[in-house]
Amino acid sequence: MDISDRMDVDSADPPHAFVTGAAGFIGAHLVTSLLRSGARVSAVDRVPWDGANRLWPHAHTPGFRYQVADLRDTHTLEQLARGARFVFHLAAHTENRSWAAAARADYDTTVGGTVSLLEAVAEHPPAVLVMSSSQLVYGDGADAPAEESARVPRPATRFGAGKAAAEAFVSAAAHECGFRAVAARLSNIVGPGMRRGIVHDFVERLRRDPGRLTVLGDGRQTRSYLHVSDCATALTTLARSHAERDGVTDRRFDTYDVCNTDATSAAEVARIAVAEMPGPSGEIVCGEGGRGWAGDIPTLRIAPHRLLALGWRPKLSSHAAVRAAVRELLTERHAGSVLAPQGID
Repeated sequence: MDISDRMDVDSADPPHAFVTGAAGFIGAHLVTSLLRSGARVSAVDRVPWDGANRLWPHAHTPGFRYQVADLRDTHTLEQLARGARFVFHLAAHTENRSWAAAARADYDTTVGGTVSLLEAVAEHPPAVLVMSSSQLVYGDGADAPAEESARVPRPATRFGAGKAAAEAFVSAAAHECGFRAVAARLSNIVGPGMRRGIVHDFVERLRRDPGRLTVLGDGRQTRSYLHVSDCATALTTLARSHAERDGVTDRRFDTYDVCNTDATSAAEVARIAVAEMPGPSGEIVCGEGGRGWAGDIPTLRIAPHRLLALGWRPKLSSHAAVRAAVRELLTERHAGSVLAPQGID
């Protein structure tokens, strides 16, 4: 049995997992993976249930509970997280172009929300806390390949800075409160239900104008693309493996790159999107320069060496993940056309 197939196969009672940001793109897929593994899941997000459409299929799933709460509500978080063996912290500011959105969002939401969560679990800590971070913490330092242990965070955007700061608080809490913690530094995660990112943006642009697709920058920007289903199993693999490491290592906090074993360019993503669109192929027009916008990192050459060593393997390559995501975005039903379930268990 693969390490990510079940969260705790040796326990008579289903393990309790607490997930923040559960109504989001990655959060909803993680909740699905956890429930399928046999875990009980307490899910929290500030999104009201009638807007949490990604989670509606689990409305009456045994062991699932959804609570609307702000991360700053430490009392509610403490009640929901108490007794959880695993905490998955995915709630954060998600817009990388921070100045265009809100100058304090990364500080208030990503850093402040993380500190509030850590306060909530301090008295009754989990066995393992897995935080979703980002490979953007590396900044331009990720342009040169290096082993994970040799990579030093040098964020070039407020988004990256917020993630790096949140990682530091998680590390401190793990050491002070005696639990294990992992920062999962994610690459570009793609798949059904995504609402931002290059794949989503290309599909939306082609829907509006099938004859022309403009690529920011020269198209040579290279990224690892990981399908969200592979991302979910990576997160559960990290939680399970670190829960089982008592007596093996004294390290309280660790970082892992969660990405694919290969990468592809923005121009190739554009070609895939154009090829998958119905009708005649549109024209692809690339801009100039290596950066799509201020703070953009042209190339992230990173491989998940440490995660692979735990037994995890991605099922889809970067190219296959992008193609699958484009097809899924083209075929999935619009959320507004689905009626919300009346209440949840």
